[in-house]
Amino acid sequence: MKFDFDKGWSEAVAMIRSNFGLLATIAGVLVFLPATFAAIIFPSASLEASLGGSAEPSMEMLQAALITLFAEYWWLVLGVFLLTSLAQLAMFALLRRRASPTVGEAIGAAAGLLPSFIAAQVLQIIAILMPFFVLVSLPAAAGMGGIAAVGSLFMLPLIFYLTVKFSLTTAVIGVEGERNPVSALQRSWHLTKGNSFRLFGFYLLLAVAAFVLFLLTSWAVSLIFALGGDQVESFGAALFGGALDGLGAVLSVSVLASVHAQMTRLKTPDRGQEA
Repeated sequence: MKFDFDKGWSEAVAMIRSNFGLLATIAGVLVFLPATFAAIIFPSASLEASLGGSAEPSMEMLQAALITLFAEYWWLVLGVFLLTSLAQLAMFALLRRRASPTVGEAIGAAAGLLPSFIAAQVLQIIAILMPFFVLVSLPAAAGMGGIAAVGSLFMLPLIFYLTVKFSLTTAVIGVEGERNPVSALQRSWHLTKGNSFRLFGFYLLLAVAAFVLFLLTSWAVSLIFALGGDQVESFGAALFGGALDGLGAVLSVSVLASVHAQMTRLKTPDRGQEA
């Protein structure tokens, strides 16, 4: 049995409709407000100031500016990351847990799973960076530029593949309550087996649609706020960015919860084949 695109999307929409109030509450408190606050106190002007007003900054200047800003605002980045992660886990608990928890219970359950989520994220980053180190960094450091160039060609499809294979890790932690990060990664790998390329196509279609919608709405919203002057435009951009983050969290969690549910059904009994 193969993953069904239509069922994956329709079930995600159904989850949002039946739980919209609770999902909106979590996304509003843990995603929208922190993201908006961060955008207000950390505007794009800060990056421009760090670049010294250079019209065409080099890659080295941009990297140095980003490092400087991160050193100053690391606490803000960390706080937004933790709250957003907590929101994702809480929304998974709301969508798929049989006990139908309240918002408070879902957030409490998510807090207990947060260390497992962070550990799983670190392991995913290591899993993705390790091939880059072996295929690109080591040959380049050894002066084998040709091998490094060939290795870099393999990196992008490999990154996409690993991203798909690990895409259900957070759902496994949030929905199934798996606390072992290694087991969560293995479970995601198992669930996506036999449907990796179909899932990539599904994710890609959603990403393209979301990007087009983002371009259209951001253009319209920017035009409206620009009429109020620089301060109104800056504040409006922060609100719009926070709203997009909140909406994106609800959509992504709902889609992944739907994919997790469908792949779990397909794996019982397991009839998948290796991708």
